[in-house]
Amino acid sequence: MLTLTVTLDTVVRQAIRRAPCSVRALARQAGVSHVLLAAIVAGRKRATPRVALLVMRALGQWGDRCHESAAQVRAAIKGSKE
Repeated sequence: MLTLTVTLDTVVRQAIRRAPCSVRALARQAGVSHVLLAAIVAGRKRATPRVALLVMRALGQWGDRCHESAAQVRAAIKGSKE
Protein backbone atom coordinates (compact mmCIF):
# COMPACT_ATOMS: atom_id res chain seq x y z
CA MET A 1 0.00 0.00 0.00
CA LEU A 2 1.39 3.40 -1.03
CA THR A 3 1.04 6.19 1.52
CA LEU A 4 1.23 9.76 0.30
CA THR A 5 2.74 12.19 2.78
CA VAL A 6 2.14 15.85 2.12
CA THR A 7 4.72 18.09 3.75
CA LEU A 8 4.26 21.55 5.12
CA ASP A 9 6.57 22.82 2.38
CA THR A 10 4.41 21.29 -0.33
CA VAL A 11 1.19 22.72 1.05
CA VAL A 12 2.63 26.21 1.56
CA ARG A 13 4.27 26.17 -1.89
CA GLN A 14 0.95 25.26 -3.53
CA ALA A 15 -0.93 27.87 -1.50
CA ILE A 16 1.49 30.60 -2.57
CA ARG A 17 1.20 29.56 -6.22
CA ARG A 18 -2.61 29.51 -6.07
CA ALA A 19 -2.94 32.82 -4.21
CA PRO A 20 -5.25 35.37 -5.87
CA CYS A 21 -2.42 37.90 -5.84
CA SER A 22 1.27 38.29 -6.54
CA VAL A 23 3.94 36.83 -4.28
CA ARG A 24 4.87 40.39 -3.27
CA ALA A 25 1.29 41.25 -2.31
CA LEU A 26 0.92 38.02 -0.35
CA ALA A 27 4.22 38.63 1.42
CA ARG A 28 3.18 42.18 2.29
CA GLN A 29 -0.15 40.95 3.67
CA ALA A 30 1.58 38.18 5.64
CA GLY A 31 4.30 40.45 6.98
CA VAL A 32 7.16 38.40 5.54
CA SER A 33 9.77 39.00 2.87
CA HIS A 34 8.73 38.36 -0.73
CA VAL A 35 12.22 36.93 -1.21
CA LEU A 36 11.43 34.29 1.42
CA LEU A 37 8.15 33.31 -0.23
CA ALA A 38 9.81 33.17 -3.65
CA ALA A 39 12.54 30.94 -2.21
CA ILE A 40 9.93 28.62 -0.69
CA VAL A 41 8.14 28.36 -4.05
CA ALA A 42 11.45 27.63 -5.79
CA GLY A 43 12.33 25.00 -3.19
CA ARG A 44 15.44 26.84 -1.96
CA LYS A 45 13.99 27.43 1.53
CA ARG A 46 11.72 25.41 3.75
CA ALA A 47 8.46 26.75 5.12
CA THR A 48 8.47 27.00 8.89
CA PRO A 49 5.28 26.61 10.91
CA ARG A 50 5.44 30.36 11.68
CA VAL A 51 5.63 31.32 7.99
CA ALA A 52 2.88 28.82 7.17
CA LEU A 53 0.65 30.42 9.82
CA LEU A 54 1.31 33.93 8.49
CA VAL A 55 0.59 32.84 4.91
CA MET A 56 -2.59 31.07 6.06
CA ARG A 57 -3.84 34.21 7.82
CA ALA A 58 -3.02 36.41 4.82
CA LEU A 59 -4.86 34.06 2.45
CA GLY A 60 -7.82 34.04 4.82
CA GLN A 61 -7.95 37.83 4.73
CA TRP A 62 -7.84 37.78 0.91
CA GLY A 63 -10.63 35.21 0.92
CA ASP A 64 -12.77 37.30 3.23
CA ARG A 65 -12.34 40.35 1.01
CA CYS A 66 -13.08 38.37 -2.15
CA HIS A 67 -16.19 36.91 -0.55
CA GLU A 68 -17.41 40.38 0.48
CA SER A 69 -16.77 41.76 -3.00
CA ALA A 70 -18.61 38.84 -4.58
CA ALA A 71 -21.59 39.46 -2.30
CA GLN A 72 -21.67 43.14 -3.31
CA VAL A 73 -21.56 42.26 -7.00
CA ARG A 74 -24.28 39.65 -6.49
CA ALA A 75 -26.48 42.27 -4.79
CA ALA A 76 -25.83 44.76 -7.57
CA ILE A 77 -26.82 42.19 -10.19
CA LYS A 78 -30.05 41.45 -8.36
CA GLY A 79 -30.72 45.19 -8.05
CA SER A 80 -30.18 45.78 -11.76
CA LYS A 81 -32.76 43.12 -12.71
CA GLU A 82 -35.53 44.73 -10.73
